[in-house]
Amino acid sequence: MEHVVIVEDLWYKYSRAKDYALKSINLKVKKGEIVLITGPTGAGKSTLAYCLNGTIPHFITEGEMKGNVIVCGMNTREHRIPELAQKVGLVFDDPEIQVFGLTVYEAVAFGPSNLALPLNEITKRVEYALEACRLKGYEERNPNNLSGGEKQSVSIASALSMLPEVLVLDEATAMLDPIGRYRIFTIVKELKEKYGITSIVIAQEVDEIAPFADRMIVMNKGEIVLEGPPRKVLEEYETLKKIGVKIPQAAELYVRLKEKGLLRGEKLPLTVKEAAEIVKKLIETKKLSIKKKSKSIGKKEARIEEKPIIKVDNVTFEYPGGPVALKEVNLEIYPGEFIAIIGQNGSGKTTLVKHFNGLLKPTKGRVLVEGKDTREFTIAELSRTVGYVYQIPDVMLFHPTVEEELAYGPRNLGLPEEEIRRRVDWALKVLGLEEYRRELPATLPRGLRKRVAIGAILTMKPKVLVVDEPTTGQDWIESFYIMNTLAELNKEGYTIVVITHEMELAAMYAKRIIVMSAGRILLDGPPEEVFTKKDNLAQASLKPPQIIDIALELRKLGVDPHILSVDEFLEEFGLK
Repeated sequence: MEHVVIVEDLWYKYSRAKDYALKSINLKVKKGEIVLITGPTGAGKSTLAYCLNGTIPHFITEGEMKGNVIVCGMNTREHRIPELAQKVGLVFDDPEIQVFGLTVYEAVAFGPSNLALPLNEITKRVEYALEACRLKGYEERNPNNLSGGEKQSVSIASALSMLPEVLVLDEATAMLDPIGRYRIFTIVKELKEKYGITSIVIAQEVDEIAPFADRMIVMNKGEIVLEGPPRKVLEEYETLKKIGVKIPQAAELYVRLKEKGLLRGEKLPLTVKEAAEIVKKLIETKKLSIKKKSKSIGKKEARIEEKPIIKVDNVTFEYPGGPVALKEVNLEIYPGEFIAIIGQNGSGKTTLVKHFNGLLKPTKGRVLVEGKDTREFTIAELSRTVGYVYQIPDVMLFHPTVEEELAYGPRNLGLPEEEIRRRVDWALKVLGLEEYRRELPATLPRGLRKRVAIGAILTMKPKVLVVDEPTTGQDWIESFYIMNTLAELNKEGYTIVVITHEMELAAMYAKRIIVMSAGRILLDGPPEEVFTKKDNLAQASLKPPQIIDIALELRKLGVDPHILSVDEFLEEFGLK
């Protein structure tokens, strides 16, 4: 079969970098193949993507490149980006840099229009891409007014409308809700079957893309360390865990059962149904027996004080000239809670939390922070109680060093320099940023930039810390680091509110889950309860974590679905 991507002994080192970002990469991709590339932050995944469409060496020009990249018969050294763009569609992880147009329709039509295609063909492609990316009804919306996930959907649709021979998604689904991601991966499969399009998907969401992938490649420190069919690669459990690759809970359960000698010859499961079938057979053959034990639903319930620190009272919010983003929302948040707000892109999550510190004011209703109406106070005054960390950290970072970034907030509060230094040193230590204190924030990896953004708010010592998508696009080790840090701050008395599309992390860390859909609160309760409401979650374009979904599949056999981890699942059967 024809190879549409050939990478020959590729090395690349960025200007001023000490080490090579890519080291002797050799790779061949067949026409129509779906390849998943994953690995920890800094593994070289994005650098490889830049080499596939000519960004390296034609746009990023100052680095050192050795070896060859041949895409659709074109050596990227010899062909310019406009030529390569007609064959290779690259969607970056940041939608802000690649959405052009005053409306969503214009943005999606931009690419095919530049190919000088007939109007009916442009229309056909745009309609297909809009439908595929769940953007019908958004045609006349200004992309700048969309949520981060919606913007990313627009950037993916813009690439799809080009019908490239090779589609490269570089963490392009990280901002999407679970069902939105599933839809994109379904489209990737459809593009293969209908048009023979080759897709290279760089992602951390291994559990969601692996069932669609023909091949899985794991990178670490600029090298390919594992390669093969997803089932085979996921068998390398310890290696994946060590380098920080997210291991699907279905695969982890399989490995744990295999280690206990309960499995013989079964294939590693890639889906919930495959994993549930394996456990079902173990139960039916008496190799596993359920150990009944009482469950305390809501056992992680926070200590609730009498008065809420934030009260949302019948709030409706309508953007000027835009949609109604919140509809009669009522919510109370109490001191010491750890809350995860989840929901599909555009459900109103970010709009809601921006009301907590006065970034937005209600169209109707009121928001009270420590009993004070936010309409009567400035953002600066409210920031002493509620700190908000944006989804994209770069919009918050503008100082030449990390320590100056962290000092900015408390300095604006008028604190003495000695107190500012104390707070900066404390935040640097809490967030593991001490060795980066004199680094330029913009040059740090995504995960560290997020930590700096959190630190910039933390040094103001707010009582409530709101973090929008704390782990988007980060490897599992970095994700755990940030979530563990937030959990420690919660233990110290901080009220933590996170918006996340990572259902597994929400289940592991949050004491309370709020599910939003179409501007309203759909569910509100402890994670053990909320994540069993599969139909309600589907209404919000969400899915429960794999291990809970597996338990739900086995409910009729007596398995209690009110569990939050693989460990808890195994405990159902007396296994630890």
